[in-house]
Amino acid sequence: MRRLRTAGGPHAPARVRAWLQATTDWLPDELECNLRLLCCELVNNSVLHGQADDSDTIEIELRTTETGLRAQVTDPGTGFAPAGRTRELDEPGGWGLVLVEQLAASWGVERDDRTRVWFELAAA
Repeated sequence: MRRLRTAGGPHAPARVRAWLQATTDWLPDELECNLRLLCCELVNNSVLHGQADDSDTIEIELRTTETGLRAQVTDPGTGFAPAGRTRELDEPGGWGLVLVEQLAASWGVERDDRTRVWFELAAA
């Protein structure tokens, strides 16, 4: 298992991207690319919707499974019920969970004292 704890705020996605680039080069290219994209989208959601600022901690956890890789992004946000995209197609933003839905073999949201969004990517 590999884990990163980082401050929230506007620079969180860049910090997570750099960490993933440094720690996931052992993965097949497509899996690594999808992992990086989805983790950064979820971290961005933690900042935008979960309001995780520089004083909050966002945690990313990666672990291998029998069929691929599981990633989990945890933040202090209040949680949410997954819903489809509500913006017009030509409006920017709002694609993060659409990408998770399309690229992940499975995914979900869990909530206790923190919110966790997890997804699993199948190995090719």
